[in-house]
Amino acid sequence: MTFSGQFKHFLAPTTTDIANAFKSGMVVFDTNVLLNLYRFAPAARSELLSAFERLGDRVFVPHQVALEFHRNRFDVIADNHAAYQAALDAISTHETSITQELKDKIRHLSNRVALPEKEREHLISVASKTFEPMSKALDQLRASHGIDDPIADDPILDRLEDILSGKVGKPFDPESETEALAEAARRNTEKIPPGFKDAPKHGDFFAWKQTLNEAKRRANKLLVFVTGDVKEDWYLRVKGKTVCARPELAAEAISQADTRLILMRTESFLRYAATYLNASVSEDTIRQAQKLPDRDPWQLSRLLNTRDRLRDQAVVTERDVAIRREIMLAAEDSLTQAMEDYHRAKREGEDTTSIREAIEMHENNLHNALQELTGSQYQLDRIRQDLARVNQSSQLQESAEVESPYQKKAGESPAVLLTERELRVLAAMAQGLTNHEIADRLFLSSQSVGLHIRNILAKLGVRSRIEAIRLFVAHHGFGDSIDGTEAI
Repeated sequence: MTFSGQFKHFLAPTTTDIANAFKSGMVVFDTNVLLNLYRFAPAARSELLSAFERLGDRVFVPHQVALEFHRNRFDVIADNHAAYQAALDAISTHETSITQELKDKIRHLSNRVALPEKEREHLISVASKTFEPMSKALDQLRASHGIDDPIADDPILDRLEDILSGKVGKPFDPESETEALAEAARRNTEKIPPGFKDAPKHGDFFAWKQTLNEAKRRANKLLVFVTGDVKEDWYLRVKGKTVCARPELAAEAISQADTRLILMRTESFLRYAATYLNASVSEDTIRQAQKLPDRDPWQLSRLLNTRDRLRDQAVVTERDVAIRREIMLAAEDSLTQAMEDYHRAKREGEDTTSIREAIEMHENNLHNALQELTGSQYQLDRIRQDLARVNQSSQLQESAEVESPYQKKAGESPAVLLTERELRVLAAMAQGLTNHEIADRLFLSSQSVGLHIRNILAKLGVRSRIEAIRLFVAHHGFGDSIDGTEAI
């Protein structure tokens, strides 16, 4: 036996392994790969589906994968629609404020330089139509991208029906399912891959178990498993670099099904399909695959939406708590004053009947105010707890590790990424100015300042004003000039 013969599960697959696997091995696609078909542009989607077709009968879809695909398909389609609609809504939201600002500036210019009324109205007309091409282009892109209505005809599903017909595995029988559930729970507890990062869910293990059962039945010596998941319960990582399938999974594939496991992401599958299956795959399709988020690309969006909703609820509830606290303090002051009036009247021998009635009324008011304040405070505490759980979720932590498309490199000045106006806004933030003060200083509207700040945070890949200011101060200080001009 060779030196590494007993330790193949620790070795990354060779070029020969991959070539042989694509020519004769069993190929399995995880749920996220199938669902991501709805995110590809039409041409790229067609190329991926054509690559599927070239595999013929060597494709296998575990029952769990097919189940999760059909269970989540409607949500994915609806999320696509929501993503486009959110972009269109954002354009509409900013259109009103920015267009109005442009009109005001044009009118101001007209007054300063005696612009003819015809020219002024022409400029205002142009300003009013500034956002039309953007909205129109986005609508056209949505129409060409594919379906965004869950009840509409689904050509993607129709194509999958043709390609995967007869290639979907059977579910576990009741006894096997009970055993698999118990095994999944044990593995999650002991952090045995795959799937323990998604505990207490069992979907990953079910798909894995069904895959090994089929590989054993086919007696296939090579197994390609294509997944969008890159978490550590699937892949071996060394100093942040993804190397290959976890040795435990590779060893289990050998011991349970006598097969060599080759784990890869969609973009790798596409490259190898072009090389070994003679599939037509463009570089643009591969780039689209590389941009696909890990695992469930819509889960993060839902988490962020939940976070934003909870933040809004917290703001409203904090305001309610403050109001109810004021009401409670006012009721307390009224009761204190009534008690003082009662003791004064009693000392002076006056009738205290009406004052006692007032005291009783103020006591009831205070009791009710305390109850309402306690209820609002309890509601606020619950919202904050929910918000903390969302912020601490693994999905959000992982999203923070993904490089922003605008993310500056270590050591680079924020000036590398920001426009001159954005840099001036950031400099003003560093000086402690409020949005309103920045607007006055830079002759902008408050809405425009808010938009600039959101762009600054996105481009710098930070989540708060404080983080953005720290980056600025680290490179420019508090009062330095920027590119030869004053900071403000």
